[in-house]
Amino acid sequence: MHKYRWVVNPYDIEKWINEMAMQGWHLQKFTWTRFTFERGEPGSYIYRHDEKDRFATPYEDDYLELLQASGIELVDRSGNIVFFRKSASEGPFELYTDKKTKISNLSKKVTLLLSLLLLNFVFGITGLSRDFSGLATEWFGLAINIGNVLVVLLLTIPLFRLVRLRKQLKKDLDVYTD
Repeated sequence: MHKYRWVVNPYDIEKWINEMAMQGWHLQKFTWTRFTFERGEPGSYIYRHDEKDRFATPYEDDYLELLQASGIELVDRSGNIVFFRKSASEGPFELYTDKKTKISNLSKKVTLLLSLLLLNFVFGITGLSRDFSGLATEWFGLAINIGNVLVVLLLTIPLFRLVRLRKQLKKDLDVYTD
């Protein structure tokens, strides 16, 4: 079975994948928008994500061997997002990425989304102002400019969620110092 979601907040995606696993759908592969699930025993796996460098570091093989020795299986990798799973019968597990790294990764996503949002906003508003300044309206250009404004509206919610999550992690970092 294939499901489509846009990976903006990997923590929300991780929660969704674990909900799918509780219903008996186990992640096999994923990309930034497409997730492939296979039917299996409900609740038999727990999934966690990690964010790794796009290109292998000297320590990555050691890290993967350590996880494998702990009964944690690499499911798939897309870009810098990696999903792992472990049998639920062995109990819950966490991947211990420090908060500073999590904050840094979220900051990169916030910067990317903010850039896309501002770019679409500028193109949309300047295009709309030109469309309505003349006597004749070019419908194709109008549709593109309205699409740019809609993209701004669609990106605003994920942007605020990421900013709120990053703010919470910073607050926790100040309290617990990672």
